[in-house]
Amino acid sequence: MTKPLILMVLYPGDKHSTDEPRLLGTVENELGIRKFVEEHGYELITTANKTPAPTSTFDKYLPEAEIIITTPFYPAYLTKERLATAKKLKLCITAGVGSDNYDLEALNEKGIAVLEVTGSNVQSVAEHAVMTMSILLRNYGEGHHQAVSGGWDIAAVAKDEFDMEGKVFATVGAGRIGYRILERLVAFNPKKLLYYDYQA
Repeated sequence: MTKPLILMVLYPGDKHSTDEPRLLGTVENELGIRKFVEEHGYELITTANKTPAPTSTFDKYLPEAEIIITTPFYPAYLTKERLATAKKLKLCITAGVGSDNYDLEALNEKGIAVLEVTGSNVQSVAEHAVMTMSILLRNYGEGHHQAVSGGWDIAAVAKDEFDMEGKVFATVGAGRIGYRILERLVAFNPKKLLYYDYQA
């Protein structure tokens, strides 16, 4: 009897996977789950080869896979056509958040569940949002462009550059991400922090 198959599509990490073992989303580091999966009686096949359909490694093993695991930043697209070949598929998991790489209607028709790791990137998204605000307010793009192209027109950078201190910042909602954004903005001594409760 063959073991049930979990098919995982992750991005190639190459030397970076060795340099940083916490880089779990790579083919080499396999989300850190190989031992767990094998101890529970499953076979695990991990690949970065997801295109072109129908000749990719993903397509080769899809007919035998009971579980598919993919990530939002390197997704394997499970279309209706691909799903037609996935006769044993029971579960699709996003190792992160998002399901736009799945044909949800086709999966629903077949009774196949789609799961995600809700909240897994809350801190990262909040930090990225604050970083983006800072980059835009400080006119980093123009300054960087000038620095790498050999120019340095300070006035061209400074004319569109502003401090974060004393500004009014607002979020639409204050859920897990919005609240963390507002928390991080406190350090910049804003004039006001606001949020719009769109559910009320």
